[in-house]
Amino acid sequence: MKKHICTLVFILSALFAWAQNTVPNGGFESWSGGQPANWTTKLSGNVMVSIPYIGDFPYPMNMNFGTQVSDAHSGSHALKLMSSTSSIPTTENIYTIPGVAQLGETGEFSIPLSTITGILSDGLSSLDWDDLGDLATLLNLVSPGMPCESTPYDLTLWVKYLPQSGDTMRVVAYTKKNRIPVSYATFETNQSMPDYTQIRVTFNNPYAECDSVCIIIFSGGMSTDPGTELYVDDVEFDYHVGVAEQSSLKVNVYPNPATGQFRVEPACGDPYQYRLTDLTGRRVASGHQSGAADVDVRALAPGVYMLFIEQKDHTLTRKVVVR
Repeated sequence: MKKHICTLVFILSALFAWAQNTVPNGGFESWSGGQPANWTTKLSGNVMVSIPYIGDFPYPMNMNFGTQVSDAHSGSHALKLMSSTSSIPTTENIYTIPGVAQLGETGEFSIPLSTITGILSDGLSSLDWDDLGDLATLLNLVSPGMPCESTPYDLTLWVKYLPQSGDTMRVVAYTKKNRIPVSYATFETNQSMPDYTQIRVTFNNPYAECDSVCIIIFSGGMSTDPGTELYVDDVEFDYHVGVAEQSSLKVNVYPNPATGQFRVEPACGDPYQYRLTDLTGRRVASGHQSGAADVDVRALAPGVYMLFIEQKDHTLTRKVVVR
């Protein structure tokens, strides 16, 4: 009987660890109607155009940014995001909107033409945050996300990015409790990544209690180049299973932010190894030590880096800011 109970506990623990790391259809293997299951890669609704002597007229606008491709990091398929070009009715303006993918479903929008042109010209700063109509419009454009009980530590995804004209890809993730955001994770880069590269995006308040999680991926900015391509695959949450064990590993990392160098100083003298990576997961420094280590960061671009320290069976992660 005791053996069966232990086996059941082991199975349940394994299932829990697997579920915690799973983003629904994060590998983009399941598709239906030209859309990846559990994701939205389109915008559809009506643009309200004012026509003299007639009044407001709904002009339908439908844009799909996502395509199923076989060029995958793993499995058979991945998601390719491309921009979409659309003309604004009754005007001579043509706008290129960046490819966007969101976890979960979005609603049908009904947006005044003035709101569309304002967002495309000035970004979200053009919205009146005290106007309930503007807020309702924004909510219909943004997916409510998917159920989630605990904020992840990291969001990881594998991407190939081929930007044109200095475009910048962006990843925005956040968890909510009762519709109020409780933790954020953001990443952006304009670097070309012709081969699949893992990006790791860290939440600012990991393990916070939540009821939903949102992920939004953009292939570029408001005036993206039509030739910019973004491939996305293997999107996962990292809860750092076994993080409770990290408390036994005591390490000081200072100064942080760092300008020329920072010091890694463990509390005990046992051998350890460290690895410093940028937010794409690319290693920029590493070493094996038995005592304090001074890490030279003078050659690094200012920004946020992740420091991983391993000692015996324990792992510690620190965010390091380089100025």
